[in-house]
Amino acid sequence: MADSPTQPDDSKPVADDSTSVADDSTPVPDASHERVFDRIWTQLPAQQNRSSSAWWFFILFPEGETGYGPRQLMFSIAARAGDRIRVNDVWLPGMDLDRDVVDGVDEFDAITVGWDGDDDGVEEHVVNQPARATLSADGSIEAWTETEDGERRGSEIRASEDRPLGLDAEFVGEKGAVEFEAWGSLDSATTAPVQSMAMDTPLGGVDVVAFRQMRFAGEFDLPNGTETLEGSCYFQRVCFNVPLFPWKWVWAVFPNGAAFSAMIPFVGPHVLREGYEFYDSAALERATLPVRASAFFSPADSDDVVPFDDVSIEPILDDGTADHLAGDGSGVADSLASDGSGAADSLASDGNGTVDSVASESDGDSHPDFEVEATTDDGDFVSFTASTYGHARNHIDRPLLGGRVQSHWSYNEFLVELDDLDGRVDDHHLSSATLGDGYGTLEYSTGLGL
Repeated sequence: MADSPTQPDDSKPVADDSTSVADDSTPVPDASHERVFDRIWTQLPAQQNRSSSAWWFFILFPEGETGYGPRQLMFSIAARAGDRIRVNDVWLPGMDLDRDVVDGVDEFDAITVGWDGDDDGVEEHVVNQPARATLSADGSIEAWTETEDGERRGSEIRASEDRPLGLDAEFVGEKGAVEFEAWGSLDSATTAPVQSMAMDTPLGGVDVVAFRQMRFAGEFDLPNGTETLEGSCYFQRVCFNVPLFPWKWVWAVFPNGAAFSAMIPFVGPHVLREGYEFYDSAALERATLPVRASAFFSPADSDDVVPFDDVSIEPILDDGTADHLAGDGSGVADSLASDGSGAADSLASDGNGTVDSVASESDGDSHPDFEVEATTDDGDFVSFTASTYGHARNHIDRPLLGGRVQSHWSYNEFLVELDDLDGRVDDHHLSSATLGDGYGTLEYSTGLGL
């Protein structure tokens, strides 16, 4: 999330000898690339406050028959301030704001999460493991623990020793284990690390490092078997020092190397939403006020992104979507979590898979599609329908006022295919015929993480 086409001046690729490709085709990073890459290994503790969150995440798009889809995988290490928090019905300590960071080593509590999906369904909670995390300025974050059975679970992300500004990652959970490397060609604003957002005010701020178009390759041992995968990879390190607010974000990739991104933070009645549901009224569901929305298109084989002046992402609710979600049990875990009975925690820990099966409802017909449109003042545009074929959800609860109330924030990720694609950018027509089949992830977060 929090993806913006605008970069600080010191993070723009510099067209000089330092960004050239060496004789062995190994990209050579320049000083600005290295400065941004080094920010991955800090969560800026001096700027953190009681609203702070931080996460490091990958979205993987393995190569398919016609593009980078429909398979998608997500893996993340996440942390949040607070005495005690609950992530996906698992309790863990929050980050201690009074902790010491010694010699660039930051220790705190975190959780590792991950899912694996395609057009046949989404396997949620491949990893859903709390652990003590260690973040080192030397280039690593790891969050490992040992289960009662002596099994090692958790995750780590490290700066690669073999590739310039590459990342090595490992994630191990109850349902599987993955190990992969990711790297970029460092020749454009999307294939090199950039600081896509940097805001620090007395009231809080946001700091985002984005490595949007990396390549990945690795070994994946998941419920459907062991396999070697490679393809396109999106990585971010996000530091939020403001409450977690609602947003809509889409990242889509095409087989020719092009990409599209749009980010729309918004305010609306959705800040009061708990669980996964939609309003019966499509007009009410769309009653949002965007705040600093942005979007861009990244042409293939180009070092510049094309920003748009206006963008909209609107859910398409058919007559049965809200009723289906309200009545199919997909809100059971949240209602149990909020009724004070402790039933959700019991279900999550009793091994019968009840909460997992509730959360893994992934029938594309039960979820909304989205209308996406972006335009420039000069007449360039991109429009498409983001057709949902899968859904994953991570949610965070934090007790407030001694546990008398709690804040709730839901992080919904929709696996989408781009249908009815139409556009024109710099006199080039954009369509499935010119770009190939587009696939992406669309986030629609709701609630308010106080």
